[in-house]
Amino acid sequence: MELSRLQSRPADWDQRILRFDSKSLFHESAWLDFVLECEPRRTVNYYEITRGGKIVGYFCAILTRRAVLTLCESPFAGRGMHWGPIVNNDIDSAELAEAFLGVCRRERIAHFEVCHEPLSSAVMQKFGFTPSLGVGHVCRLDGGIDPVWNRMKGTCRTRIRKAQKMGLTTEVTDDRSIADHFFRSYSDGLSRKGLKPSSGPGPEIPRRLLDHLAPTDRVFSICVKHDGRIIGAAFYPHDERAMYFWDGASDGAFLHMSPNELLHWTAIQLAVARGIPVFKMSGGLLPQPPNRFIDKFGGESRPFTVYHRSLVPLLAPARRAYRWFASSCSFPLDGLSAVLMGIGAPWTARRRPVASASERDEALD
Repeated sequence: MELSRLQSRPADWDQRILRFDSKSLFHESAWLDFVLECEPRRTVNYYEITRGGKIVGYFCAILTRRAVLTLCESPFAGRGMHWGPIVNNDIDSAELAEAFLGVCRRERIAHFEVCHEPLSSAVMQKFGFTPSLGVGHVCRLDGGIDPVWNRMKGTCRTRIRKAQKMGLTTEVTDDRSIADHFFRSYSDGLSRKGLKPSSGPGPEIPRRLLDHLAPTDRVFSICVKHDGRIIGAAFYPHDERAMYFWDGASDGAFLHMSPNELLHWTAIQLAVARGIPVFKMSGGLLPQPPNRFIDKFGGESRPFTVYHRSLVPLLAPARRAYRWFASSCSFPLDGLSAVLMGIGAPWTARRRPVASASERDEALD
């Protein structure tokens, strides 16, 4: 099996990858362009996977240059969005692992990360990959809207009915101003919990999400209103195979009306009408705390594994140690060290902790 690098993304990329089992929204052109605009230091290399002269898949490597090192990692991994090859489920794990390592050596990739459910853990470890276990929270949408409604807990159905009886309404919109409403509610909600958003361009990220995904009908952007005023908003990227919860927030003064439950329910109705079979609500590497908001929608936890291997001696333990140290300290750290460890921009002091993915989800409850 071989991975051959393509000169650029083919014009018919989205059509080429559609026939493979593991294709997801995160492999599509619109999403990749969104990633590159949000994180301009990253690049994407495209590969054709062949076996015996036959095309058996594709791979898009998301690369980041950190000083003298090139890393292949998943952006937005904290949201449970991990990258993998675009292949069918019967792919040979050993051949694929060997092909990945061949690309790393040929193109001097110092650290490689991949997530693909059918990969054999024993085989991947034999090739030197370290597994990291995670869990994704998934809500089935098959069988029509009535079975989906019945699978939700009674407390959730009650809250949705209450929101509707109290006059809350929802609207699907591509208006970029929804990003400002979202970010204001999101920041206020975290402040009430003693948290703050991670550093970044604020509402510009959801604006970019809309700019790239809305023209291709790849996102449900929904606002919830009370007496004509927007009191909350949420974003649900999707393709034909799954819908994802990107983020959402509502004005704290209206939480007693259950606007967040109504936002999720509206998105679920849209997905069911499109025939989208699953709602991937959240996820991340273990340990993951219990999440009441997800559980009440009838979701279930599904394990997954991220495999990673560092090809530079001592890089893997150094990255683990630095991530642990950086997450536990409250004073500025050396920027060059942050770059070498792949943390990102130089670490800055924060008076309050930054919200994790699980805390973002819990803030909805």
